[in-house]
Amino acid sequence: MSTTQPIALITDECSHDPFTAIELGKRWGIEHYEIRYAYRWRVPNGPPFTADLVAGAVKAYGVTVSAISPGLFKPVMKFDGSQTPINTDTRDEIDRHIDELLPRYFDFADRLGTRNVIVFALPRAKNASGDAPPAIVIDSLARAARKAADAGFQLLLENGGGSWADSGHATKAVLDAVGSAALRLTWDPANVVQAGLSEDPVAEGYPAIRSYVGNVHVKDAVYADGKGLWTMLGDGKLDWQEQFAELRRDGYEGMLTIEPHLQYQSPVELVAKTELFVSKLRAILK
Repeated sequence: MSTTQPIALITDECSHDPFTAIELGKRWGIEHYEIRYAYRWRVPNGPPFTADLVAGAVKAYGVTVSAISPGLFKPVMKFDGSQTPINTDTRDEIDRHIDELLPRYFDFADRLGTRNVIVFALPRAKNASGDAPPAIVIDSLARAARKAADAGFQLLLENGGGSWADSGHATKAVLDAVGSAALRLTWDPANVVQAGLSEDPVAEGYPAIRSYVGNVHVKDAVYADGKGLWTMLGDGKLDWQEQFAELRRDGYEGMLTIEPHLQYQSPVELVAKTELFVSKLRAILK
């Protein structure tokens, strides 16, 4: 793995205006972008103009969209700012995500020239017992994967705290149970740390999921005093040197997607901090 490894930037990590985000990214030498939020909406769930402006920015700057992350199986924000809840008990909302929203996401991905759609496992209730995910978690992803296979898209399950795919081992259990080539993984080791899980994501989590990785989110985090915090790359608990070495040994050639999440700690000087994060990543990759 070297500086020739393809790097992508999630646009809203530095600006919710896609034109500004891509302008900045191109100044930093980035030609690939993952699309998640624009103007505070998780596109394409918001007003049509948000998706239109994202598509316009991508075309205007001639960049490549590596994936979209529209939030399948996450709560969807409504126009009044409230969210429509989704969990293992909301069967009607799960059906809506699969039958109504997912085809819309495919259309948006196609419009942006990508076949990659990031998805999530259903939320895990705080009082849930046991490690085995409920059947609805597997069934929902399996249904979505069948639709993706039929339409020619690749789903990328992102591991995340609070979901039934939080750690590497939990995510492997979900992916194994679904058993579809149309469902691979966006590996985010920092999410394991930030969630306060006991698993070491590099030494223990990655070996469990290495065969599924189709995208990697790069950020850093610590967990202290019962709270997870995002940090500048290199200031957290993640051993990115070793993670990149493992990816290199496995022949990984996919995206390293920059997702600092520093705006959640403080939005002050966010552009400068994102630029520094990019430079630190390139230094590690040399």
